[in-house]
Amino acid sequence: MASPPTPAENQPAYRILMRERCRIVYGHMPLPEFLVLLKLAGDAELLHPGLARMLGATAVIGRPEALDRLRAQETPAAIGRIRFHLGRCARRLDLPSLRWLVAGEQGSSSLALFALLTGIRPPQYRGTALDLPHDAKGFRCCRLLIEQAPALRRPLRLLAARMHEPEVARWAAVAEAWSDLCAQMDHELPDWRAGAREAPVLRSMLVCFRELDAACFVHSSRIAA
Repeated sequence: MASPPTPAENQPAYRILMRERCRIVYGHMPLPEFLVLLKLAGDAELLHPGLARMLGATAVIGRPEALDRLRAQETPAAIGRIRFHLGRCARRLDLPSLRWLVAGEQGSSSLALFALLTGIRPPQYRGTALDLPHDAKGFRCCRLLIEQAPALRRPLRLLAARMHEPEVARWAAVAEAWSDLCAQMDHELPDWRAGAREAPVLRSMLVCFRELDAACFVHSSRIAA
């Protein structure tokens, strides 16, 4: 990957590079100029925050097929960088998990789930274990994580048995209901992989998990014992 350009003195604090017909913005671009850049983009062009993160850029804009080409080119180098960053911890992750970490569609809830299932906190994650998905968009990222990193299916099943642990009780409830949540998403959004839209029933189910009092899980487990 080419190093981000360094602005010369008295020059704008940003640079725009073209690769694979994608516009890559490095540095601080004032909002008015960024809005102009967006207006120049074609109707089919998209902003890709994940690719910008991978490249260490401020923004990346391009057509979906061009973005896919650029992401495919950069993923191997990005995996190498994340391995170096994680050090010995990287040995605990298989290649699909590493690939998701650098190139997967992510949100706060999927990053929280990744941290819970692997014991490894992603460098880009600034949240907490309470970052549960609250709508179809958030659950979609979580579901893509499990689909694209199959090695995490077993830890997900193990998480479902941890309702007696207050700090992960809500996530344990989500894990236990995973199949039901997936079935509801399939019903409301059969094409969910193409992008998430509103799914009212799924959203209501997810809200219930966020409102659960973790203490009730501890109390219930003691009664059961």
